[in-house]
Amino acid sequence: MKLGLVILLLTLLPLPSVQATTPLDVLHWWTSPGEHRAAEVLRQDLLQHSVIWQDHAVPGGGGDSAMAVLKAQVIAGSPPDVAQIIGPNIGEWANLGYLQPLDEWTANWPDDWHRTLDELTRFNGERVAVPISIHRINWMWLNPQVYQELGLSLPTSWSQIMRDAETLRDAGITPLAHGGQPWQVATLFETLLLSVGGPEFYRDYFVYRTPEALADSRVEEALHLLRDLKTLMDDEMQNREWQEASRMVIEGEAAMQIMGDWVKGEFVAHSMEAGQDFLCMPVPGTAQHHLYSVDTFVFFQREDDETRAAQARFAEGIMDSNTQRLFSLQKGTIPARADLSLAGFDDCAQTSAHVFREAEATGLLAPSMAHSMATTPGVESALFHVLHRFFRDDDIPVTTAREQMARVLGALRDHE
Repeated sequence: MKLGLVILLLTLLPLPSVQATTPLDVLHWWTSPGEHRAAEVLRQDLLQHSVIWQDHAVPGGGGDSAMAVLKAQVIAGSPPDVAQIIGPNIGEWANLGYLQPLDEWTANWPDDWHRTLDELTRFNGERVAVPISIHRINWMWLNPQVYQELGLSLPTSWSQIMRDAETLRDAGITPLAHGGQPWQVATLFETLLLSVGGPEFYRDYFVYRTPEALADSRVEEALHLLRDLKTLMDDEMQNREWQEASRMVIEGEAAMQIMGDWVKGEFVAHSMEAGQDFLCMPVPGTAQHHLYSVDTFVFFQREDDETRAAQARFAEGIMDSNTQRLFSLQKGTIPARADLSLAGFDDCAQTSAHVFREAEATGLLAPSMAHSMATTPGVESALFHVLHRFFRDDDIPVTTAREQMARVLGALRDHE
């Protein structure tokens, strides 16, 4: 039975009786059609754990708007009960004393965690966040029918992508669908830096911020490639939402999109099947690399026992094996739990899981800068600004953009 039909049947069946009387205000940024369906699967499944999810969805693909809303709520003294917070931002909120420590709730949780996720969800040794799924970002998403009809082989290199562009344009097809929003530009750039430099250099640049990496010519190579890829995009791409770029690929208006695997959720929402209606291919030069982001939830401290009990049920429900499977199947991700079988998952997910395990074992995972895994929100915002200005203004020299980013990252290193 198709997953979409299962989801429809779930929504039509009578809901189970819910013991909890206290709803939880859940802040998140899953608002595209595919993300909304995934969030609805999660909400419905958590009812089995007596959790009433009161939805507080804030539009904005990278989560910047949601974090602005969260800060405003905290300042006003009314933070949500549950919030989607990811990466180093988790530690910042924990350090401020707002987050509920979770160790007292973890008695029935599985012991088999990915080491990277275990470290990510702890602050001063205590767990303060719950992971639900892992994204791989260094993907190309292709419409195979476009390539078949034009007699083009599937692209495996940047030079081939550039060569095929003329044939695609002559057929009225945009070679590369993109949305020119700052976070989307940053997402594209980080995949290019991984492509030209590899995971060790990527980490030296974004995570360790070594002087040698900040001055390395490979940064300029990635910036040149970013500017080259801009020539493959259509004139209407500025401020386009990422899911609209995905729609262009779905409908054959564009040949491909470079974006994280949340894109797969949009294909699934259109009843498309991996390997048949759409293809996933690693960005050139990154087949063995995993540029990752992790979906996590945190819980703001509450005094009343009923809300705390509901939060504990939410946390335990998120770690349930069936919950993680259902969510990842709809979202396009892989489950956060390391002990789950991926039987029934498509080749994109199977590949993502294999590469994640291999890269983690060799210390070569690449945490996403654009998706809050590698830097603090303030530095992330500054880098977004530099990259977006460079992307929009072709008169800005590559060396200038590299120097500006080096100053931002160097200031962070010196501050630490």
